[in-house]
Amino acid sequence: MNKINWHHPIIRVAISIITLFAVFCLFRFVFESYMNNLDSHLERLGFWCPVLFVAMFVVGTTVLFPETIFALAAGAIFGVWWGLLWVTVSGVLAAFIMFFIGRHLLKSRVEKLLLKHPKLQSFNKAVSSFKIIALLRFSPFNFSALCYLASVSKLKFSDYAYASIAMIPGFLSTTYIGYAAKHAADLSKTYKVTGELPKGDSLVHEITIYGGLVVAVSISIIVARIALKTVKNYNSSETQISPNR
Repeated sequence: MNKINWHHPIIRVAISIITLFAVFCLFRFVFESYMNNLDSHLERLGFWCPVLFVAMFVVGTTVLFPETIFALAAGAIFGVWWGLLWVTVSGVLAAFIMFFIGRHLLKSRVEKLLLKHPKLQSFNKAVSSFKIIALLRFSPFNFSALCYLASVSKLKFSDYAYASIAMIPGFLSTTYIGYAAKHAADLSKTYKVTGELPKGDSLVHEITIYGGLVVAVSISIIVARIALKTVKNYNSSETQISPNR
């Protein structure tokens, strides 16, 4: 029986569409009655709203909570660009903290885990370079797991830090999905009540929003695909070279 290739472009597009629809349904049919109170509460928080978000992101991802959930929430709460900013700040800060925890506090435990799993051990050797860690940041590899694995490798912190830039394309597409889903839910609610688009909105504006979503997700998929292919080629070449070393 053939295994499903979860990184295939068609499957990843389907996952993105399903995620968008699922988040839309959450806002439209589950959170709708709470949104006005939530929006006003977030406005009252002011400066502390992004601070609280960053804190929740850092704590959550440190204990292996999916960063995707936070990125979707950021798009819905802050919009695309502010959402991307706060997710990136949170992601970099969380990555640095997990690197410190893994290298100085949990190193022996992670190394014992690697000894029990040869595949993880070989993977751990591969991430000991800037090129590979950056490519893995581009790919859909688990954010927290990658941080902890990199922390016990021979990777320099400077290379690890520079590679954090590669998180941005993935964060952009996920943040955009959250924003688009929230926008669609708000639009649906307004249209249901008034029978027309919100004041100041237009069909061109709506096409631009969802066209931008398609572009953001497409770029993320293309970059991730190239990154995964490069990592596989690197691992294959390392396997061929290693017996002669």
